[in-house]
Amino acid sequence: MSIEPTSIEGSVTPPTSIDSENLGVGASSQVEGTTGKRKAASQRSQVWSHFTKFINSDGASKAKCNYCQKEFCCDMKKNGTGSLKYHIGSCKKNPSNVVDTSQGQLVLPRKGVEGGEGHLSTWRFDQEACRKGLAKMIVIDELPFKFVESEGFKKFMSVACPSHKGESIGMVIEKCLLNWGIDKLFTVTVDNASSNDVAIGYLRKKFNPRGGLVQNGKYLHMRCMAHIVNLIVVEGLKEMNISVERVRGAVRYVRQSLARLQKFKECVVVEKIKCKKMLCLDVCTRWNSTYLMLDTAQNFERAFERFEEQDTNFRAELERGEGWPSADDWANVRNLRDFLEHFYEVTLRVSGTSYVTSNNFFDELSEIDILLRDVQLNSNVDFSVMAIKMKEKYDKYWGDIDKMNLLMFVACVLDPRQKLKYLEFALSEMSSSEKASEMMQKLKESLYELFDEYKPPLHSTCSQSSVPTHVSLGEPQQKIKRRMQALYKKRELEICGEDKTSELDKYLVEANEEFVEDFDILLWWKVNSPRFPTLSKMARDVLAIPVSTVASESTFSTGGRVLDQYRSSLTPKIVQALVCTQDWIRKSSSQEDIKKIEEQIQELDKIENGLMQMEIFWREDMDINGDY
Repeated sequence: MSIEPTSIEGSVTPPTSIDSENLGVGASSQVEGTTGKRKAASQRSQVWSHFTKFINSDGASKAKCNYCQKEFCCDMKKNGTGSLKYHIGSCKKNPSNVVDTSQGQLVLPRKGVEGGEGHLSTWRFDQEACRKGLAKMIVIDELPFKFVESEGFKKFMSVACPSHKGESIGMVIEKCLLNWGIDKLFTVTVDNASSNDVAIGYLRKKFNPRGGLVQNGKYLHMRCMAHIVNLIVVEGLKEMNISVERVRGAVRYVRQSLARLQKFKECVVVEKIKCKKMLCLDVCTRWNSTYLMLDTAQNFERAFERFEEQDTNFRAELERGEGWPSADDWANVRNLRDFLEHFYEVTLRVSGTSYVTSNNFFDELSEIDILLRDVQLNSNVDFSVMAIKMKEKYDKYWGDIDKMNLLMFVACVLDPRQKLKYLEFALSEMSSSEKASEMMQKLKESLYELFDEYKPPLHSTCSQSSVPTHVSLGEPQQKIKRRMQALYKKRELEICGEDKTSELDKYLVEANEEFVEDFDILLWWKVNSPRFPTLSKMARDVLAIPVSTVASESTFSTGGRVLDQYRSSLTPKIVQALVCTQDWIRKSSSQEDIKKIEEQIQELDKIENGLMQMEIFWREDMDINGDY
């Protein structure tokens, strides 16, 4: 991290240029009349982006390297900046000088695509070169953009260039934690990639010997709930794919041109459809966008039917694909939309960042379980089969308590509205009594083990209970008062015996709080921390566990900044760019050709802006009138 060089206060006045041969009286008096201290010159050399100038204790000017902290003399009259420039190029800690020292692989590449003699050279993996090569492949072979999201391509890349190795991930995480001064870990929330399992194992191996893990890292691995929900829903959508594809084809056709959008808007007005939402096309690999597409499209069924009467190519175009959406398809889409809404809302709730989420984990889990059980009994065979498939995926991750992080159940217990009573009831409803009893036994053991680790050492409690027998007359009144209280407690212990009921036991036997929506669990523990000092510390850590990685992934994701809302339908500008790029790759264009292409792209920009303005106009018109 570079350090900004020290700035010198005051503005810099450039020196006055004087012609010595033609110096007149007026000029002479002007120069002689300029009085006052001369201001310091600015540091114009680029070396000061890498060095910090300072004055040492001896009053000498020094320059310190921002990377290796090495000091150099930098007096402007004696030293100059030559040595500083040399050091910049040789400093081993300068990021610009980092060189990949890994051994290259000897390869014999072919000169041309069609063949030809090659020459021996070395090869080293380059991420940027791979990205450019992939882009060229998509352009030359005229592949769809979603080609890189297909399962076959992903499997090929995992073999050709396996990245994200688990141990490498673990090493990077460890380095970051040490740089941040973090030497203790409670949990690490990750998705279900196998490399993350290896990374968690690496962190457990490194931090456990240092005493930096709770329960020897027993609860270190926390699986992202949103990712598991995603796997469950994707498994179910495979059974309802035909109806979804037909509606998707209808939406895509309407959104492909400005004229169709205008004609469809007229159909909406005629049918008097009261909906403020716009047709949106989904990304087929993201089920939440599919839900949003269906949620909007199901409102415009009558508009699609009227649009089909006015556009003779509409039905014919769809029939060449998956087919025209029938009444049964629309019924399936509406039922599927209502079903997916539950999972969409669950994902939003568990991905929140401004409130506690870990205490709601089990509650959300039980709601999904009840929903899938109900849908399995649905009279619609397709929905019943879909729910069965989803329940199988659910049981794979959440059907066995041994495969789950028990801290999520502990978080439920630390919610004063739930505790063990609610948990025991819910488990008995979700599974057999024998299995529920087994799960409760494991949970209680883990709960008390975790509480024992948070309890203060025995010697500290003993020192607090020891009471001196003599009283000094010089001690303040407050200390004498506290000693009297301690003597009273000692007398009570001698008569009644020691109260061996722990904080946890006292907390569990108390009545549960009422289930209210605006219940503030953090405020409750803040108010009750004097009664449960040890348990409140445990709650502080457990309730802070994030059950989803969606928020952090969204922060570093560039998906929303790569392609806009038209990402599934190519705009004219993108089409032109693909055509031009393909032509540039296959043959070098002249300057005149490039100029013509640039003029064409400018014209296409106007067309694309017209599409965007139409989109904005339609949205604003619906927001104002609210008639369709």
